[in-house]
Amino acid sequence: MRRMPDGSRVAPGLDSKDMPACLNCGGRLCKGETKCFTCEMPVTQEKSKREVNLERVRLALTILFLLCLGLTIASIFTDFGPSFYKCAAATVILHFVRTSAVEMASPKGS
Repeated sequence: MRRMPDGSRVAPGLDSKDMPACLNCGGRLCKGETKCFTCEMPVTQEKSKREVNLERVRLALTILFLLCLGLTIASIFTDFGPSFYKCAAATVILHFVRTSAVEMASPKGS
């Protein structure tokens, strides 16, 4: 059996990379645990890079959609900026792209 830096023993089939440690007490956690068995501290779930990137894209698309919607409304009353038809087309396209990004970011298990 191997030894961990804290002196505890590790079974031959177990790897410490597969089992995350509690941030409070250092106890090993299984994948499905929501709180530490030893100190009862809640476990924070880390987001993958894909999830973080999807959230950023979704936020950027939402901001662009709202900006384009504002330009569409402004183009009705003023001649400032692009024509109403161009703004309306861009708003509709951004709406479809934004809803697709939301669907891609949602978990597929449900």
